Amino acid sequence: MPTPSRHFKEELQDLLDQRLDAAAQAEVERHLKGCAECQRELDALRWTKTFAAQHFAATEAPADLEERIVAALRAERPRDQSEIIRPDFWQAKRRPILAWAAAVAVAAIVAGGFLLSRPNLPELVARNYRAYEARTLPLEIETSNVQRMENYFDGHKVEFKTRVFDLAMMDYQLIGGRVQRLRGQKGALFVYHGPYNHDLLCQMYPGKEKDLPWGAVRREHKGITFYRYQVRGLTVVFWPEKGIMCALVSDIAPVDVVDLAIAKAGTSL
Repeated sequence: MPTPSRHFKEELQDLLDQRLDAAAQAEVERHLKGCAECQRELDALRWTKTFAAQHFAATEAPADLEERIVAALRAERPRDQSEIIRPDFWQAKRRPILAWAAAVAVAAIVAGGFLLSRPNLPELVARNYRAYEARTLPLEIETSNVQRMENYFDGHKVEFKTRVFDLAMMDYQLIGGRVQRLRGQKGALFVYHGPYNHDLLCQMYPGKEKDLPWGAVRREHKGITFYRYQVRGLTVVFWPEKGIMCALVSDIAPVDVVDLAIAKAGTSL
């Protein structure tokens, strides 16, 4: 095991796979409490493992993948006779090399298809904000009345109970909303107008935290995890609430968007 002053590497994967004995696990966990770098690496490993479990099993590699990898590896073998790999060495190393190369190839195939086909939620929420700002996404109802806004969503068969928050005490006034689909699911979109002519847009939609992309800055508050993304000059913050997801987006300071999200979420605690 490394000394506590060093960063952990292989041990992080062993911890994730539950291969450490009790003493080693305790040492790694103590180190993680005081090392942000190792914690970030563990989070990345955890995300990769979850991604692989959800998507790799359903993806079939091309039938000729091994042949193509072997051909590519042979093409890269040195031409200098003094450096030619002996046949017995090649046979001994062939399987682990193929296993590694096949894993990389399959990961590229799956991840490529996943990224091209799956919408990026922070981008979609940010796009809606910019569309509203450009007046190409008009409100269906204009109202400052929270109850009336909630009744509007109920009447338009949004498939969950919508809570429209009163943020007047934080100088943000509700101005209206619309039914808006996100990734094909009907949800609620409502807008607040705040100080210095800034808008704050909220979306609520059926979803789960696991649908969010990797790379968020996380903040925990009273048992709720908030996920912050920066998208083209906008701050987008997501959090779960009673079986749905909420998203708040604005061009104000990132810390202010997070504080507003915490204030909104706090009304349901």
